[in-house]
Amino acid sequence: MLAAFLLLSLGLIAQNSDPASSASPPSYTSAPAQEKSDSIKPPGTVVIHDGVTKGVMVHMVKPNYPKAARKAHIEGTVVMRAEIGKDGRIQDLEAVSGPPELVPAAMEAVRKWRYRPYLLYNEPVVVDTEIRVNFALTP
Repeated sequence: MLAAFLLLSLGLIAQNSDPASSASPPSYTSAPAQEKSDSIKPPGTVVIHDGVTKGVMVHMVKPNYPKAARKAHIEGTVVMRAEIGKDGRIQDLEAVSGPPELVPAAMEAVRKWRYRPYLLYNEPVVVDTEIRVNFALTP
């Protein structure tokens, strides 16, 4: 009984409430076949862990610690979502979390970072990643 229920719910058994029409078998249609591609094409955007993107970084600018934040003893981590273009430059950047006093300085520095283009199937691709910038006061 359980097997019949599973087959019925998966659509493998046709359900027909009219016994007079049970003589004709149910008709099934298949999805159109997909075209075969001669080569594999990379997707538009690839999501990469921030540890991997650090390995392809070619230029990093350290953020300036804002004087007001330093004076107020504000520390913390600014987390941003970044889109790295095919040319290795930051195309899109938005703050996700972090002390509001530190976000502008972190974003200003990260916009100047440069990466070696990330290749997938020997083609550069856009990378979506998370970037963390730590601000810590040293005594």
